[in-house]
Amino acid sequence: MRGLKEEHVRRRSLVDGGIAAVAIGGAGLLTGSLTRTFGRDKQPAGKQSTAPAPTTPAPAAPSVSAASVAVGGSAQVKDPATGDAVYIVQPKAGQYCALSSVCTHSGCAVDAPKNGQLYCPCHGSRFDAATGAVVNGPAVKPLPKYTVSKDGDRLTLGPLQS
Repeated sequence: MRGLKEEHVRRRSLVDGGIAAVAIGGAGLLTGSLTRTFGRDKQPAGKQSTAPAPTTPAPAAPSVSAASVAVGGSAQVKDPATGDAVYIVQPKAGQYCALSSVCTHSGCAVDAPKNGQLYCPCHGSRFDAATGAVVNGPAVKPLPKYTVSKDGDRLTLGPLQS
């Protein structure tokens, strides 16, 4: 830089580099917070009331055609309690299970099963598409599993397993 001593040039370069690093880090945090909820439904906060809640029938459990879930494939439904996506998978012929799409590492939405695994695009965790077990971290807990029942040609999402 013209007219500045070498010491000032180095100091100015250091300050400029620090500002750039903070800006990049902030952009990364913003991107992470936005992708955390990608693929998830928002649940509006309910108003508190002293009046008794009206009795409404429970929503019907989501279901799909068994033919739409090929061996090694999946179909996506929504958990009626949370609105989160759930993948109904058929890892082996006639064997069905359902796995939450919410990564146990930071809550990002995992991609649909491919090549026997579910992949989290936020931090690279991979999960076994047949069991939900962690194949590759940083996640350390498996994906939550749901039961699936088959009635004729329909697969119905059951409750979350503990």
